[in-house]
Amino acid sequence: MMKKTGYILFLGFLLLLTACGNEEEPSSDGATEPGVRQVVVAVPPTSKPLSWEEDGELQGYEPGVIRLVDEALDDYEFEMVGVADSAAEVGLDTGKYDMIAQGLFKTAEREDKYLVPEESNGFSLMRIYANNMGDNVRINSMEDLVGKDIYHPTPSGGVFNFLMTWNEENPDYHIDFTPSDAAFSYADILKQVEAGRFDVFIHPSNVGQNEIIENENLDIRETEPVDVTPTYFMFHQEKENVELVEEVNSVLKELKESGELSELSVEYFDEDIFEYE
Repeated sequence: MMKKTGYILFLGFLLLLTACGNEEEPSSDGATEPGVRQVVVAVPPTSKPLSWEEDGELQGYEPGVIRLVDEALDDYEFEMVGVADSAAEVGLDTGKYDMIAQGLFKTAEREDKYLVPEESNGFSLMRIYANNMGDNVRINSMEDLVGKDIYHPTPSGGVFNFLMTWNEENPDYHIDFTPSDAAFSYADILKQVEAGRFDVFIHPSNVGQNEIIENENLDIRETEPVDVTPTYFMFHQEKENVELVEEVNSVLKELKESGELSELSVEYFDEDIFEYE
């Protein structure tokens, strides 16, 4: 009788161990698996086709790249959240977000603050959007913008830095402009250009200007790129992220070589931005 009781107790102990072990299995609610690190990524929710939210899901070029990276890295799970540009960088500063993907340029300031991969994840094609009033029909290059009214770039943005660099390197074609923090939608800005409030709007072409121009039936021309700048993911600067950045860097290189990033580019931008690399 004692042997039988001991055997039953032993079986109960084994069942208890099995139950405890099963608690570590991934749950059906989508929780992160044991040993897999969750990486919180902030992306713009309203910057179509770069990144936008539709039916509760983030879509666009940047989310597409992140999903490809996620598929390639078994030890990480990338969770995307829609966050406005300025709030995203603040969140990256504090560590609220591990990573941001917003078509950002690499600058000395950002390299000091964040971890930045060597490999770019895309390219920003800076273009001029001009109305067809008077001699504005002949605007095709930066040299043509001397004396023109340019829509105000934000003082912390890539366009502002681009124009500052242009003026430093091209004193014979100095371009006057006034920075501003005024927040207008791209549709409102392009409408102001068409109406003649400004002659041109200078901006990367990856935020849906062509779709706006077509949908609003605006009389505005788009030039060929006047500048091509690589864009990068940015990571919160901490020791834990050093290896993550190295692995993401390797995956981005492979995705370029395989042509998968080019395919995403054509899908969302209607052109292969990597042709300008």
